[in-house]
Amino acid sequence: MRAQVRIPEDRDLSIDFARALCLPVVVLLHALQMGIGGEPLRAFNALDGFEPLAWATWPLMIMPVFFICGGFASITQWRRLRGHGETVGHYLRVRAVRLLQPVVSVTAAVGLVLALMLAFGADAGFVESFAFRLAEPLWFIPVYLICTALVPVMSWLHRHAPWPTYLGLAGSALLVDVLSRALGLPLGALNWVFVWLFAQQLGFGLRDGWFARRPPWQLGAIAAGAYGFIGLLVAAFGYSHDMLDNLNPPSVAILALALGQACLFALLQPAIRRLVGHRAVLGVVVVFGVYGMVIYLWHTFAMAVVTATQLALGLPFPPVLSPAWWATRPAWVVAIAVVVAACCAVVPKLERRWPKPVDRRTPLAAVVVWAVVGIVGVGVFLTMGYVPWQHGVTAWSLVAVAVIALIIGGPGARTPLPPAAVDVAAAARAA
Repeated sequence: MRAQVRIPEDRDLSIDFARALCLPVVVLLHALQMGIGGEPLRAFNALDGFEPLAWATWPLMIMPVFFICGGFASITQWRRLRGHGETVGHYLRVRAVRLLQPVVSVTAAVGLVLALMLAFGADAGFVESFAFRLAEPLWFIPVYLICTALVPVMSWLHRHAPWPTYLGLAGSALLVDVLSRALGLPLGALNWVFVWLFAQQLGFGLRDGWFARRPPWQLGAIAAGAYGFIGLLVAAFGYSHDMLDNLNPPSVAILALALGQACLFALLQPAIRRLVGHRAVLGVVVVFGVYGMVIYLWHTFAMAVVTATQLALGLPFPPVLSPAWWATRPAWVVAIAVVVAACCAVVPKLERRWPKPVDRRTPLAAVVVWAVVGIVGVGVFLTMGYVPWQHGVTAWSLVAVAVIALIIGGPGARTPLPPAAVDVAAAARAA
């Protein structure tokens, strides 16, 4: 099986298992959050204020795991590329194309469904609110791209000053919380960087064996301390007990959650590695690894298709959280899963038609500029939504232009990469 899927020797399948386990949880949560109802019809967060979910987010808020695993994978890829003589610019270019290119396709597809809904008489106010909800999961792309772009710098800090780096990020996140919460200064957005860089840095520590060298009792004590700290924040400092509320923007509660999850994962890692040794489990992990980006991005398209179909057929939208609403959630989730499965069969074939990045040594400054353009484009989707159409077209154009520029590369003459580096770049794009 290892030979068949060509697993690199430095790849830890327990990391892939964690990401595979978390992905369906995230998609299911997004599906349940999509509330549609009212008079006139509007889209909103169906689970806002739903207390059973609020407490369930303590174990189920697994976004930190994505960044921890991403840190593990990113520093592995960076070291692999660096070992083949590649530059920071090449690394960032490969990662930026990998993250931004799928956004071009999925946002165009979602935009098309929304346009058809409007063309066939859907209420404009509903479509606008629905489009805004569909854009929300895109937040992961710019934040993850920023963290990925800083991997070369953060890996250097990890090597030369690990503890000052951890403490500096944690202290910065705490300071931002104090200034934004106590003094009302508009600085909370900075924690999109500080908190998630801290989680990524935990992945570096996991990669280098720091957690594996700790005795189990110590990992358990750190995890208990992290969750106890969250409890203190909730009880004494007015933080929400709902981790979803602490996610936008992320607070030190999410930072502590990341530390606790890293320790718990390290405790379970030996058992997970044994579990992944089973062919059936490995097969599931590989499937989620191959189609992970399609599943995460295209489940928003699936929700658009299912909702448009429901409107076209004149099917009712039960009051949110009512018995009828809960009774229809299994059918809603299954319908989304069917569309996502179809996307997994079609989208990768279409994406392979994209041209491969030109083998051109591109200056780091140019790569950074175009990556920022792409991030701004996704930011327009997040803050302004898909509609009115001027917003959607502007956002899509920014992302598309950035991807095309990154693919073309330059300026400068074409300089083919060494064969080994080409293989490594391909592995990085697939990761």
